[in-house]
Amino acid sequence: MAGCGIGFVGIRTERLDDMVELFRDVIGVPVVRQHDDLVGFALADGTVLELYGPGEKFHAFFTTGPVVGLRVDDFEATRAAMIAAGVDFIGEIQHAAGVKWQHFYCPDGTIAEIIGPAVVHAGSAS
Repeated sequence: MAGCGIGFVGIRTERLDDMVELFRDVIGVPVVRQHDDLVGFALADGTVLELYGPGEKFHAFFTTGPVVGLRVDDFEATRAAMIAAGVDFIGEIQHAAGVKWQHFYCPDGTIAEIIGPAVVHAGSAS
């Protein structure tokens, strides 16, 4: 798929405070959201970095190391091709701010996701 790039990295950690200190205080990455056991950062190129502590339940399936989100030009076409190839997706398609994403299992069990623009059809609201 043309135009693929990194759009998201998610890391589950038992040492959330130490990881936040590293990224925020040492490396200087700005925190853009924080609640419960989730801290989100915005990298300079627009990539989202999220850290999940042990109490964060929504991303409990992030167990294989960093979860990388691949930015694609056409979310629907990429997802359809992946389904046709037998890729197993996790949960429902998520969406916010004109973007869609969905997690999936790689052949070796590694979890990744695809991220792409949400298509707005004529006459519909976003």
